[in-house]
This record gives sequence, structure tokens and C-alpha cells, in this order.
Amino acid sequence: MAWGVAAGLLCAFCWAVGSVSFRNIAHKLDPFSLNAPRTLAAGLLMLIMLALSGHMGEIATIPPRNLFYLIISIAVTAAIGDAFYVTSIRKMGLSRTIPIANAYPALTMGLAVLFLNETITWTLAVGLVLVMIGVVLVSRPNGGTAADKGELKAGLSYALITALFWAAGMVLTAPGMEGIGALAASAVRTPALSLMLWAVVLVRRSYRQYAALTRREWVILIVGGLIGWGFGNLFFVAAVSLLGATRAAILASTPPIFALPLSTFWMHERPTWPVIVGTFIVVSGIILIS
Repeated sequence: MAWGVAAGLLCAFCWAVGSVSFRNIAHKLDPFSLNAPRTLAAGLLMLIMLALSGHMGEIATIPPRNLFYLIISIAVTAAIGDAFYVTSIRKMGLSRTIPIANAYPALTMGLAVLFLNETITWTLAVGLVLVMIGVVLVSRPNGGTAADKGELKAGLSYALITALFWAAGMVLTAPGMEGIGALAASAVRTPALSLMLWAVVLVRRSYRQYAALTRREWVILIVGGLIGWGFGNLFFVAAVSLLGATRAAILASTPPIFALPLSTFWMHERPTWPVIVGTFIVVSGIILIS
């Protein structure tokens, strides 16, 4: 259990570092063009690590059923879910999107009970509620984002769809991990996602956006991808394997807890009371589920 919790928290930390790293670059690239080179670098890293570990042959032994679940899960979560997430943010702002999209651990819990026969205890349920409340507090900005009714309805729909796809991706990951090592699974999932994203970039011809990036921005983009998509994905599949879909989803929903302190350190912003209280609540929830 302890190793699984550690993997889940390391996953959240890596995702937070990856998110903070491209904050000043995101306005230059659409979501697909932003993540295509990041996932390519991360996918190559996973393949190199698998080769150096002497377990490259594991990929050839993965059953077709597991391959299907490993690939479809990351497609549902990252390729589709993240696209709806970004669209929702553009429609109604981050402060409204995060609380709704981060309801996905609750949906994951329901789906895991139905399809994976996971057992839900009262400590897990209470821990889930505490983590979700804490994430909302930490993610809440000082100012609201204005939007008309049409934009709000669209944004709300996209945020709910995001939560559904993220939850479905969590549950689909679990059967793909049966009998498979975390590194081998990551060496399949991340390159597969990269191929999907590059296909979209080529079809849309959005690769022209890369000309606007400086050399420094390329370095930030790639390093952030190695940490966020590479090690983050590795720790994520390890958490699912060790803890199950529900607990992994709860821990994976905590990147804001790490992202805001990182932003505070780099941007010299003072943490607010909601951030401090929210962090304390999340830690309490993590203690309960572990």
C-alpha cells in the first residue's frame, strides 16, 4: 500500500511539474501540438529505460487484450479527455472547470465497483471527499472568469465529459496492467499516445506553430514532457497496479497541491489561506485512503 501511495503522489508531482513548465508556452500551441513533442520525448525515454533494464522483450509478450486496454485507456484519458478539458477552460475558465473535471475520482469509484469489483470502505469514501474539497480550495483563483450563459453551458458540458473520459480511462487502465510491469506498460502507452497526437498535428498541419518557439522554449517543452508524460505516466500505471483504479484516481487528482507551491517558488507568489487549508485537507484525505 505504501509503495502505491508513493507512486500516486509522485505521479501527481510529475504532472504538476509538467504543467507548470509549459505555462508560458501554451498560448503559442494548440493542445495537440503542445503534447506531441512532449509525448514523443517521453515515449523514447520509456523505450530506452526498458531496453537498458534488459526487459525489452516484455513488449512482445504482452497479450493482445492487455495491449488493447493499455492503448485505449491513454487515448480516452489523454487524447480525448484532455482536449475536452482545455476546451472547457477556454469556455468558462479554470476556476469553474477544475472542480467539475476533478469529480472524476468519484465517477472512477462507481465504475470500478461496477466493472472491476473493487470494494469501497468508509475511509476511502471520506478520503475521496476530502481530497476533492481540498483540490477545489487550492485550485480556486482570487478572481472569477466572466462568461455568458452560452459559454457557461458549453463549458459545463465539456467539463462533465472530461470527468467521464478521465474516469473511464482510469478504469480501462486496470485490466491492461494485469501481469504487466509498469515500465513495459509505459513503454507501450506513451509512444502510442505520441503517434495519435502526431497524426492529428500532421492532418491539421499545425506543426507550423513550432516555428514560433525559441530554443529555450524547446528545452522547457521537452524536459517538461520527460517529467510529466514520461515519469508521470510511469508512476501512474504503477499506482493503478498497486492500489487499484479508485485510489490511484484520487491520488492522481492532486497535481494542484504541488503545482501552486511550485508556481509560488518560481513566481514568488504568496500562498493564500485557501491554499494552506486546502493542502491540509488533501493531506488528511490521503492519510485516510492509505
